[in-house]
Amino acid sequence: MQIATQASLDWNVLACPMSVQLPDGTSREVTTRKVLVRDDNFDQVGVVGNRYEIVQNSVIAGLVQPLVSEGLLEIVNMGYLGTGSKVFIQAELNQEYEIAGETHKAMLTLMNSHDGTSPLAAGITDTRVICQNTFAMAMEDMSTRLQHKLGINEQALKITETLDFVNDRMRKFAEAAEVLKSTKATVGQVDQIILSAYGKKENETVRNRDEIVNRFFAGAGNEGATLWDAFNALTEFNTHASGKTAEARFGYANFGTGARVARRAIDMALTLA
Repeated sequence: MQIATQASLDWNVLACPMSVQLPDGTSREVTTRKVLVRDDNFDQVGVVGNRYEIVQNSVIAGLVQPLVSEGLLEIVNMGYLGTGSKVFIQAELNQEYEIAGETHKAMLTLMNSHDGTSPLAAGITDTRVICQNTFAMAMEDMSTRLQHKLGINEQALKITETLDFVNDRMRKFAEAAEVLKSTKATVGQVDQIILSAYGKKENETVRNRDEIVNRFFAGAGNEGATLWDAFNALTEFNTHASGKTAEARFGYANFGTGARVARRAIDMALTLA
């Protein structure tokens, strides 16, 4: 998957008629579908039904702009996946959080699709400052979801209590972290977390198991002692070693399989606590 970060979202999406070429050489319009293209380069970003209502990038930016203007949020990243089928904005809270005795920063992520594959959604990404590990709350947990149908733009403008949303997620994460920080862990339990995170059975192996275990003992801020160390070993691997490029690692940890892997890891760690 290609990902462009720090890319301009200063473009709109246009709906164009869709037609098919028939065997006799004539063409016929497909009245039930439309093709969505960018207005800056005319790249195709999706094919959707006629009832699909476009949410322009400016609408997404408008959801955080009031808080940015007040100095409560700072937009630190924006971009798109592929040619623009999915777009995102990440805004970091100026407030820092103390979690398990360490400093953490939270980012609000807004994500939208222009191809009908996902709803407009909001989620939280935690960053462990000591090593810049990121933990993205899984996509299925994002609570602000609006389907692309008539009226979505009016609904989007009514999304409120953004900071309450972030603080609530960070509070729950902090509570989980304290439990993990206070629970001793064995290498056997680390293996259980790794297997669960990657959806493997007990007799199966995970290719990067040894590297993750090494980070349990020697990762930034880790001592090889607790379930918190185990969880951070996996998120450190996700953030720093899961892909060949920084862009690939970013996409994996924030929007791809890595987000689901991290969610399964913390769920198993809490089960063992």
